[in-house]
Amino acid sequence: MDKAPISFDKWRQCGKYFEWRDHNVFYQRGGKGQVLLMLHGFPTSGWDWCWISRYLVDRFHMVIPDLLDYGQSLNARQKKCSIKDQADMLEALMQHREIREVHILAHDVGDTVAQELLARHNESSLSFKVKSCIFLNGGLIPSLHRPVPLQTLLASPLGPLLARFVKRSKFLKSFAAVFGPHTRSNKERLEEFWPAVKGVNGRAALARRIGYIEDRKKNARRWVGALANAKLPLMLIFGQEDPISGAHAADGFEKLVPTAKLIRLPTIGHYPQVEAPEAVVESVKIFHTCMVEKSLKYNTTKE
Repeated sequence: MDKAPISFDKWRQCGKYFEWRDHNVFYQRGGKGQVLLMLHGFPTSGWDWCWISRYLVDRFHMVIPDLLDYGQSLNARQKKCSIKDQADMLEALMQHREIREVHILAHDVGDTVAQELLARHNESSLSFKVKSCIFLNGGLIPSLHRPVPLQTLLASPLGPLLARFVKRSKFLKSFAAVFGPHTRSNKERLEEFWPAVKGVNGRAALARRIGYIEDRKKNARRWVGALANAKLPLMLIFGQEDPISGAHAADGFEKLVPTAKLIRLPTIGHYPQVEAPEAVVESVKIFHTCMVEKSLKYNTTKE
């Protein structure tokens, strides 16, 4: 894993803020072209996308929010936020930016937020149009999600106490374990992620954020159905060495959505955009060239 192209500190200094209910939502924006809404995963922030965003500025106008209670998005009342809360916030942000159509690129819990947006899109209740959706590793099918032990503990009744006192070194060791065996970072590189993990809401937010696991279980039919019933181009780029949502999860996705495009990254773990940014960028560009610019019939051939 290479060093981040921009530090978390510099990333947060050049962002914008959007007030939504009791939240001060941080987001980045930049680039030219059609809008690409980029949704990050647990437990980090929109900074995850800095490994690939610099290669997409000439192709897309990127909108990269920190989800509620994540990163620099201040949760003033320290309230637990549901996936539907996240989707509501994104609808408000798109209205604030006067955006009517988006492509989506999502990862991990961002996948789940994207599924709620797709469900609303399928119901014709979403306030903006989703033109396509690309997923990276995540629990798209809840029954196939395999949380690491630390996630399970955070989701338990002991979660709030554990979150407050978990050691940074222990957390980062667990974090490193989801990367591929050949793309794991040394201690110095891992330390870069800690400010993004802790964010402005502190360690206690970890136990609130992990509520998405229970959300997935309760809404499994709705969100799995959103994929099966989607009438727009979908693609999954996944690292097969991911212990949480790797090859087993991608196989399930392939059966559920046989018309979707799949890109398999054999030696990559849970963070393709960090571990293999060039491969992700190339896949995104090819997908959009075939789907949008040349107006070709969507290619359903599996890689």
